[in-house]
Amino acid sequence: MSGSAQATAAERWIPAWTGPPIGYEPGIRDGLGRAFKDETVRQDLRVAVTGKRLRVRFTNELADTPLRIGAASILRLDADGGPVPDSLRPLTFAGDTAARIPAHAPMLSDPFDYPVSAGERLAISVWFPDDVAPPAHAQMVDIAAGNATAARELPTPRRARASGLASALEVTGASATRVLVTFGDSITEGAGATPGKAMSWPDQLGRRLAAAPGGRCWAVANQGISGNRLLDSGRGPSALARFDRDVLAVPGATHVVILEGINDIGKVRDAADWQPLADALIAAYEQLLARARAGGLRVIFGTLLPYQGAAYADAAGEQRRQAVNAWIRANRKRFDGVIDFDTAMGEPGQPGVMRLSGQIGDHLHPNDAGYTAMAEAALPVILAQGCR
Repeated sequence: MSGSAQATAAERWIPAWTGPPIGYEPGIRDGLGRAFKDETVRQDLRVAVTGKRLRVRFTNELADTPLRIGAASILRLDADGGPVPDSLRPLTFAGDTAARIPAHAPMLSDPFDYPVSAGERLAISVWFPDDVAPPAHAQMVDIAAGNATAARELPTPRRARASGLASALEVTGASATRVLVTFGDSITEGAGATPGKAMSWPDQLGRRLAAAPGGRCWAVANQGISGNRLLDSGRGPSALARFDRDVLAVPGATHVVILEGINDIGKVRDAADWQPLADALIAAYEQLLARARAGGLRVIFGTLLPYQGAAYADAAGEQRRQAVNAWIRANRKRFDGVIDFDTAMGEPGQPGVMRLSGQIGDHLHPNDAGYTAMAEAALPVILAQGCR
């Protein structure tokens, strides 16, 4: 093996940003998705970990047909979202500026020297020469006509909620030795938090770990998908279906926090078999636990948050939530930790209601302050895992 090959093999990659690919529920596909044709799409990312070298992961994992990238580039952004001079760099794939991603596959860009700091903003631009609607993570992106990947400023961009093809930003040369994957639904993704401020509970936890004695060994990868379920596909494949891709395959993963199930409990259909019994949810947790253990990960469970008053709440669902949380608490010795989000987010005197000052008003999603409370509840549990 040559010296350069040995150096490449020795590189340890960890996630600095993640956005797991999702599919769309049929009823909202046209509302969230958009076909691109000879257009450049630019997505804004916030780096969570300092590193020296970088590579970008692109997704075509949920598509049935190949996808062509005509060109792609990376650009630093300043605090106001403007382009930083002399920071634009084209991305390559096995030395080529274009790539063809097979159906049901991801693709990594070539790694390159591009030092980044935690908290820094980057933009990834992708030119789609063909007519495509990739099933990637829906987010706010900027869209411009033609191939504008070499432009610092996109010409007459249009802002829209659509697919961002980059699903992860990975770095090497970082000091982190522990990678915590936060696995869940909208409450993990950060729905209800101030846009663009990195205020989800995993984002806030990452900053608290970096500032805490004994916490600088951690990197946090947010693999939450709004609307995700344990047992059924919806927004993204079910938790059971995507666990290997979104947890076990995360480079450097050592720990996982599982906070998922409220969307299975919520009454969203009239069909009797749509709301699974608590035993079915617990069986799903047992599967995730066994698969995580087999993959060498340490497992932390989060109790499900209060949701009384939410649009899909009912008494039967609350009974299931209570049963699931009781199982998590009763089995804490089998896990590597339990984060009691339920207690942390309950309204005093009304434990079945999410803390009123910590939610956006829908009785389901926290606001920035609520996500702060969740991060504070998680911090001691993660610190107790240690850095060795």
